Amino acid sequence: MISKQMESDLGYVKDLVRRSDRQPTPASIYLLWAALVLVGFALVDLASGRAVGFFWMIAGPLGGIASGFLGRRSGLRSGQIRRDIGIRHALHWGGMLVLTALAVLLALTGHIPRDEMGRVILLVVAFGWWSAGVHFDRVFLWLGGVMMLGFVGTLLFERYAWTALGLLIAIALVIVASHQGRRNATQER
Repeated sequence: MISKQMESDLGYVKDLVRRSDRQPTPASIYLLWAALVLVGFALVDLASGRAVGFFWMIAGPLGGIASGFLGRRSGLRSGQIRRDIGIRHALHWGGMLVLTALAVLLALTGHIPRDEMGRVILLVVAFGWWSAGVHFDRVFLWLGGVMMLGFVGTLLFERYAWTALGLLIAIALVIVASHQGRRNATQER
């Protein structure tokens, strides 16, 4: 009887350790960015450069802050909140935000043509997502890869390339969110 109880307890602890090793990104974060990417990328084809810049100047940082709150809430709910992981996320995503601002500075000072700024930022974000896949959640590897392929698409196609890429990324994020939601529901049982 004691052996069965110990085995059950050890199984529970083993499962907790396994799940805490890599905390998957909450589905709500994927859905948030699916909406932001869809709107922001479509704006590149449909609005002025100023509107695109204004949108991302607001949506990027606020989306990052909202993602931090959603990630923290998810960690609290699962009982796996870790300050060190939160700091790493803040440094990673904050660093990507700073690099994006520096890319904007390249265009504003005339070092690159302003109409190429979006592509440079896309490369920064693609690498940020790719490296998030290396360090945090493997799903971001293929999402970063989709962005990299989309970068090539923006070079080859002029009409609605950004809208198509935004739609593709948004669909991928919704699929990931759906899969993540099912995985979380299974783990909670």
